[in-house]
Amino acid sequence: MGISIDRPAATAAPPELRLGADSQVMLSGGVSYKYDPTQIRDNQSPAMLNMLANDNGSILSKRDGQAYVYALSLGSGRVNGAYERFWMGQRVFAWGTGLYRQSGSNAPVQIMGSLANAPGNFLAFGGKLYYLNGSQFVVIDGSFAAALVTPFVPTLTISVPPAGGGTPSQQANLLGPGFKVSFSSDGTSTKYYLPVTGLDATAVSVTINGVAKTEGTHFSVNRTATPYAYVDFAVGSTPNGAIATSAPNNVIVTAYKTNPGAAARILGCRYAIDYGGDNDTRVFAWGNPTYPNRAFRSGLMDPSYWPENEYSDIGSSSERLVACAKHYDKLVYLKERSLYFTTYSNPVTQGFWGASQIGASFPLYPINGAIGCDMPGSVQIIDNNVVFFNSELGGYILLQTSLKDERNVQPISGNINGQPTRPGLLDLPKPDLQAASSADYDGRYWLCIGSTVYVWDYRLGPFGSSGNIAADEERLPWFPLSGIEAACWIQGDRDLYYGSRSTGRIVGFTANQNDFGQPIEAYWRTKRFSFGLPDWLKTVKKVWFTSKAGGYSTVNIRYISERGEKVDEEEVNVNSFRWDLAAWDTWTWAVNEYPPPERLRPRTKKVVYFQMEFANRALNENLSLMSLIIQYLIVKKVK
Repeated sequence: MGISIDRPAATAAPPELRLGADSQVMLSGGVSYKYDPTQIRDNQSPAMLNMLANDNGSILSKRDGQAYVYALSLGSGRVNGAYERFWMGQRVFAWGTGLYRQSGSNAPVQIMGSLANAPGNFLAFGGKLYYLNGSQFVVIDGSFAAALVTPFVPTLTISVPPAGGGTPSQQANLLGPGFKVSFSSDGTSTKYYLPVTGLDATAVSVTINGVAKTEGTHFSVNRTATPYAYVDFAVGSTPNGAIATSAPNNVIVTAYKTNPGAAARILGCRYAIDYGGDNDTRVFAWGNPTYPNRAFRSGLMDPSYWPENEYSDIGSSSERLVACAKHYDKLVYLKERSLYFTTYSNPVTQGFWGASQIGASFPLYPINGAIGCDMPGSVQIIDNNVVFFNSELGGYILLQTSLKDERNVQPISGNINGQPTRPGLLDLPKPDLQAASSADYDGRYWLCIGSTVYVWDYRLGPFGSSGNIAADEERLPWFPLSGIEAACWIQGDRDLYYGSRSTGRIVGFTANQNDFGQPIEAYWRTKRFSFGLPDWLKTVKKVWFTSKAGGYSTVNIRYISERGEKVDEEEVNVNSFRWDLAAWDTWTWAVNEYPPPERLRPRTKKVVYFQMEFANRALNENLSLMSLIIQYLIVKKVK
């Protein structure tokens, strides 16, 4: 006969809050300064530093360390600019009064000097690299030979009889004083009249039926004749008189007339972009303080040619044109307080000096009259949309340009803008904000302001427009970093570099957890949890956290509640080999691929709110979190 034993019912396990791997809430929400720490999302932090989400958001880890690509500095003073990618396998950058190339970890090599010591920008176009700095316009070829751009010499008129007239062909080049006139000889005239007077002293050159002729030997020039200067073949030798009739346009005259201030319109620009609708066939330049709202356009496929009438004034001159960005087949103009765009219109017959010819049209359209950009270095194309920042309003994303509609522009930086009690991005000095730099690298948008970087990991949290503007902004993961002074950025195939804001050096990121041999401070604080029971007292019994396998580290832990703080320290060794503990009888190179969870006993009793902070400030030590489990007991109702 069997004996039946009645067992008491099993006690239910205490409730647990689970975050990270193997849970529904990853630790990849980034930071949020927007709301009280009790009101942020469960996967967000009210305070974190130098931590990034890796492995598809399942692990929070201390950011990589930093090291100089080459140990010695070129000198004090910021890097003035860098090409955003490798050029012919090398980094190209500007520092001081020079341009430099750098291969691997070798010393930088100067390729050009005697430039203005001022911030500038690079643009690759037509197989060459161009550099503008507000004073000079430089071209660099594939062999790293650098020189000032030689202005193209346009042919102003063609089929011109000796007495003048003809058919207009090309516009004068703002960048240089040279011009050509293509005459057709008539067999009787010796004087050939140009369309201007007051020529420069630069020697005039002539070709007749393809044969070069020399001023003073074959012809003379009256540079100041009224109303037009002319070339006279009556006093020279060969032809020494009238030029026989031949094929049209057989006499080509090249002369020079400086238009005061014309070249400065282009040389005074600091920014450039290539654009031409579906094909990037022209260079647009802007940023000249004398023409604050003007964008100049180069000739077709030729940055050495800037036609004098090819430009657009974008809105009022009282508001600067700050940046340009390509949005599909449109070019967006970002002004300080407004946005416009242009599009390339197929060549059409249009009038120019009374003549009909083929030319391109770039009509202007408004997008938004309330929001603009005064941080030119913040502009990037993220997921095919324009991202930009304003030093007073924060960050925005431009979703479409099809209509003038303020809903086209949505905010993206509410989590990091800051509040009076939780300073953030907009509390940084305004000059630093307006001198920001940015990069789009490996699915992350990097924005550097002074020595602070905010990283938007748009792989983990891409922007999506649901119609709820606040919710769309709040779920974007932003990660604050410190100790990074990027004046400009350079991307390699798999690496990210930057030019320093303080010294003539290029900096790279390394897998070691140190900045130039110094420790990196990192911390991450949880939300202030009420466990969904703000009217109950709880006792936190146990906590388990798991770190990523990879090495020895110490973790400083704080338990925070309305009753105060407690500090704990845990030694975390998720690797089975350490030099300081190595012994021959236990020697192994094996690595533990399965990091063990660490159990903590907070002994935090009868609290409404509970919060934890994990920190590490030690040299060459990582701080990582894969999962966090908080076990608690519900004690009683708050009286």
